[in-house]
Amino acid sequence: MAIVDKLFSLKEITSSKLSKNNLETYSLLWLDSLVDCKENIDAQVKLRSSINHLAVFKETDQCEQHIQSLSQQDRAVLIVNNSLGQQLVPRIHQFRQIVSIFIYCKDQEEYQQWTKSFSKIKSIIVQLDELITQIQSGQIRRVQNKVDEPISINIFNMNIDYGQSTGKLNGEFVHSQLLIDSLLRMKSSATDKNDLVSLCRKEYYDNNTQLGIVQEFEENYSSDRSLWWYTKETFLYRLLNKALRVQNIDLLFLFRFFIRDIERELNQHRCLTSLLLYRGQLMSNKELQVLKDSIGQLISMNSFLSTSINRSLATFYLGESTVNDDLQKVLFEIDADCTRQGVKPFANISLLSTNDVGINLPN
Repeated sequence: MAIVDKLFSLKEITSSKLSKNNLETYSLLWLDSLVDCKENIDAQVKLRSSINHLAVFKETDQCEQHIQSLSQQDRAVLIVNNSLGQQLVPRIHQFRQIVSIFIYCKDQEEYQQWTKSFSKIKSIIVQLDELITQIQSGQIRRVQNKVDEPISINIFNMNIDYGQSTGKLNGEFVHSQLLIDSLLRMKSSATDKNDLVSLCRKEYYDNNTQLGIVQEFEENYSSDRSLWWYTKETFLYRLLNKALRVQNIDLLFLFRFFIRDIERELNQHRCLTSLLLYRGQLMSNKELQVLKDSIGQLISMNSFLSTSINRSLATFYLGESTVNDDLQKVLFEIDADCTRQGVKPFANISLLSTNDVGINLPN
């Protein structure tokens, strides 16, 4: 089925179909035999103001199986008590999807020794309030610096003999370009925003913090404020970029009006001179090797790309990150040339946004 036909057929989709999975990148995992006691449940409510998707476990094997099921585009913060942590952490520490681990126990001194071997263990915490504070502040930093976020790219190999098959990689490259172009060409309707709001109410039905933001969006959103809403890094930022990275057509269809509004604003404020931009990113050795092997080819980023004109700031964010043998700190230096024909719009939106960034359409 052609992409345009597929998109039009999505008018019949239901929000329940989308809400079965975590639509955001980050999730919170809590492993403890007492995970469902009252004080822990109260803490979970507070934590979900920062990370909406929560999964709780009482058994190590169940938690490990869940971690193994996470996609390469998912990221998780793990809370575990000491006894279960000693069993689980050595088995899952190497997974890219796990970004931080917190040991929540009753005796901080007793358990410090074994944790020193695992760099993703951020703290051994005794007080529940301190656990909440550290996780919330850590998530704020991750959202701001973005280096832990997955990066999704497609590559068009121009060396392929076009008398033969263009191959899977080239097909993915073309598909992602056609998808965005199709969304931008679709006509608006009066119910566009209502459909997205309805989905978000179901996704965050038991999260009062997020429901309040959804209501604010429903009441106050206007097309000339799309970039402001995007860079506010609410549910809009989290849902949209995850959908773009994994090519979730169902969800992208609901975001079509928002993507069009962003493109319109980027065109209105697009840069008229070339810019040198920077983006810090954690990448696996495999991801980095793919880029090295693709020198001279066309590379497409599958999400909106936020950057900085300040090299020192981008480098600083990288410096805060934890790496291991399979992760590398990468600084992208991007020569954004607005004079080239066919370049997707990009703009310095520091005066329009809640953060000082440059941004461009997926391209």
